[in-house]
Amino acid sequence: MWSHMRPRRFARLPNGSLGELVGLAAAILIFAIQRFAISRLGLDGVQANLRRFLFLATTALLVLVLLRFRRFAGAWLISAGIVLNFVPMAAHGGLMPVAYEIVRDSGNFPEITEANIGYQLQGSKDIVLERADVRAYALSDRFAVTVPGYKPNIYSVGDFLMFAGMGLVLVEGALLMAGAGHPLARLQRRSRHATPAS
Repeated sequence: MWSHMRPRRFARLPNGSLGELVGLAAAILIFAIQRFAISRLGLDGVQANLRRFLFLATTALLVLVLLRFRRFAGAWLISAGIVLNFVPMAAHGGLMPVAYEIVRDSGNFPEITEANIGYQLQGSKDIVLERADVRAYALSDRFAVTVPGYKPNIYSVGDFLMFAGMGLVLVEGALLMAGAGHPLARLQRRSRHATPAS
């Protein structure tokens, strides 16, 4: 009986799953490094410079790691979100800009005042700036959202793309494990068949 079940069972595992597990472990390590930089490194001097460098370097590295998951449509969305977030962060030395006007008008962060303008927020990768000083404003943190059961926060377009990508990866993974095949591969096959012969 085992001899009949084993091939079917293993057929459900995605090709290259070992490499993807290594990639997942690398992504988790990268996030851990970023959390360390946020919570442990200071906001001034050498530590501030190291903090910014770590964010820029690990963000770029994370995009490379996601290439391991390029079979998943969700991974492309996550990569796009990371790249969109990278643009304003690179323009501000590794910090994500948020306009003070957005923070003030949201009404969710009374502890952040005009005195915070020009400074990085403690425990965060954000720097509070006046609207006129925010470069790549369209890609900065500018959407104040309150999610039930979670604290209010301000998100960027890139954040929303990453959230959508994570959800899509979960759906794709569930379909794979259910034996429904790989959605992106099936879509590619359909598009090839739909292309008229020249």
